[in-house]
Amino acid sequence: MPATDSAEIRDIIYNYFQLAKTKEIEKIEEFLDTGFTKFGDSPPYDRRDFERALMLEQLQFASLSDYDFKIEDLKTEVMGDSAIATFVLQVTGMIVDDYSFRGTTIDNKARVTVVMHKDKNGRWKMVHQHLSKLAG
Repeated sequence: MPATDSAEIRDIIYNYFQLAKTKEIEKIEEFLDTGFTKFGDSPPYDRRDFERALMLEQLQFASLSDYDFKIEDLKTEVMGDSAIATFVLQVTGMIVDDYSFRGTTIDNKARVTVVMHKDKNGRWKMVHQHLSKLAG
């Protein structure tokens, strides 16, 4: 696998989760393919299409306070214009409910699989995410 593809995919994944820290939620869409789908590790547990996944991701990223994340054991496998990245994601912070002015502390660890595709402009885009919460 070309080192540049592997490094680019790693950077995309880190930059994506960094958006919850910087609150640049309008940039989430730039990381996603228009056919993007997601299985999340929090309700609702349905398969989300592009529009629903984008809306819920923007809401979640905007609602996080004191957010931090750690990515462990990141492995990428590039197969032509497609790639699979797997890793363990540790997320800490607080989800703030602006209506009730209350927050819920989070300290979650999940196994994550991200499927990516290189578009016609040579940019890697996320096609699918699957998160499975780890007990603990």
